[in-house]
Amino acid sequence: MLNKALIGIVSALVFLMIQAIIGSVNTKASYEFSVKNTIELKETLKITLNDGHASMSFSPNRKDAYPSRFDGLFLRFQNHYFLLGIEHIGRNNSQLMFNSFFIDSLRTGNAIYISGSSSFCDDNNAPNVLLGKRIVN
Repeated sequence: MLNKALIGIVSALVFLMIQAIIGSVNTKASYEFSVKNTIELKETLKITLNDGHASMSFSPNRKDAYPSRFDGLFLRFQNHYFLLGIEHIGRNNSQLMFNSFFIDSLRTGNAIYISGSSSFCDDNNAPNVLLGKRIVN
């Protein structure tokens, strides 16, 4: 009885992983989200998802800040994305990063980005919900 239950659980996990891999390989999209902290400061988050490879860049518009970028792989479950890769912070800092977020396109042509954590942005005051647009490839 226990063997049948384990076979069912393993089969379900394998099915979900295959679905996520197929979803990520068939994804080709680019998004640009921006945050205006003050009248003059505008921070930009650009996300490119292409055939299972993800690249993100966060560009703060401050003189003392360096842009952060991410290169790695992603899995996609409908509108949920799970990233694993290397995050480059500033000039010399790199670290392994796991991140997850949700992106949905709205009827107005805009897109919404919801992140569970602001670990990609080194700014702790960065919001977890951003409004932006999808860039047509």
